[in-house]
Amino acid sequence: MKLLRWLPVLALLGIALARAATVDASAERALKLDRSKSYVDVDVKATMHSFVAHLDRYELTLPLDTNGKIKDALLKFKFTDLKTGNPDRDAEMIKWLGGGEPEGSFDLGLLALAPDGQGQASGKLTFHGQTQLVEFPVLVKMQDGVYTVTGKTTIDYRNWGLKKFRKFGLASVDPDVTIRFQFVGALPVAASE
Repeated sequence: MKLLRWLPVLALLGIALARAATVDASAERALKLDRSKSYVDVDVKATMHSFVAHLDRYELTLPLDTNGKIKDALLKFKFTDLKTGNPDRDAEMIKWLGGGEPEGSFDLGLLALAPDGQGQASGKLTFHGQTQLVEFPVLVKMQDGVYTVTGKTTIDYRNWGLKKFRKFGLASVDPDVTIRFQFVGALPVAASE
C-alpha cells in the first residue's frame, strides 16, 4: 500500500530526470564551427569607393534537434572585430556607433526549409541599442555530417537609429549594407557517436 503512494512521486521523478538528460544531450548537440570555412562579411557602398568589412571574431551557437535539424541560432559579436582593412575607417565606424566597444547579436526566431535546403530565416538583429526583425533567404546543406549554412540580407542601418554616415560633408556611406555569411560546422566527435 505504501508503494502505491510513492508510485506517482517516482514516476514524476523519472520524467524530470529524463527531461534533464534530454536538455544535457541537446547542449552537446551544438555544431562545432569550422572557422577556416566560415565567415561574416558586410558589403558597404561609399561615395568614393566600396569596401567589404570582415567580422574577425564572433560567438555562434547552432544547436540541433534530435532529427539533426537546426533548431536555433545565436550570433554575438563586437563591432571592434568588424575590420575594413583600414584602421582609420574602423575607428571612425566605432565613433559613429557611439564609441566604446559596441556589441551586436542576431537571434534566430524561425527557420523554414524546403527538402532541398532552401528556405527563409527570420530573427532579431540587435545593435546600437535597438532590435529589428530581419528576414532573408538561406541555404542549409548537410553532407557527410558537415552542415553548411549560407545566406545574405540587405539592411538599412538607419532602422537601428543610426544617422547616415558622412565625412567632411562630401563622403558618405550608403545606408543599405549587405551582410553575407557562411557557417560550416559538424557535431563534435563525442556527440555524434
